Amino acid sequence: MRFSVVIPSYLGHYKGAASRREEKIVRAINSVLDQTFTDLEVQVVADGCQRTIDICKGINDERLQATLIKKAPLWDGKPRNTGIEKASGEYIVYLDIDDAYGEDHLKRINEEVEGVDWVYYNDYIYRAGEWIERHCDIKKIGMNGTSNVCHKRELGARWGHRGYAHDHYFNQKLLMFRNFKKITTPEYFVMHMPAIYDI
Repeated sequence: MRFSVVIPSYLGHYKGAASRREEKIVRAINSVLDQTFTDLEVQVVADGCQRTIDICKGINDERLQATLIKKAPLWDGKPRNTGIEKASGEYIVYLDIDDAYGEDHLKRINEEVEGVDWVYYNDYIYRAGEWIERHCDIKKIGMNGTSNVCHKRELGARWGHRGYAHDHYFNQKLLMFRNFKKITTPEYFVMHMPAIYDI
């Protein structure tokens, strides 16, 4: 298998949570299952969230797997680490429940990932009524995250930092593996702002 898409999910209340997350997780999962590149699996990790499991049971696709774990602290790495451990794909890619892939996201990554351990790329964010390509600076805090990386599972990279910018600190670990490159922007749409629902 080529790609394992890891999606952590907690649908309970917390400060700053996006709205309509029960609808958005379905959109997120379907955006993976509807990819033009089909050699994939989806690893949803329900962070102490039975509702996530119930929603996944309503999606009939054998490529979707859902795992319930004990609730971890907010911004903890355990949900994504669990997804990595459950994964069988050659490469790990991430998706937040309130974001979505365009249909060629994995196809575009697949075209450029061969021969390297990991890649990074820009993403798209909605601003002032339109989608804007957002520059990823892999070394600068606040300018990179889970929407910007794909890495080989065999690297053994794991999430460790808890709290603000946990995704940035994970990406800094990836920099220890020197065989990487920036690739042409694929189709990751950052959609967690409450006003944004459709691509």
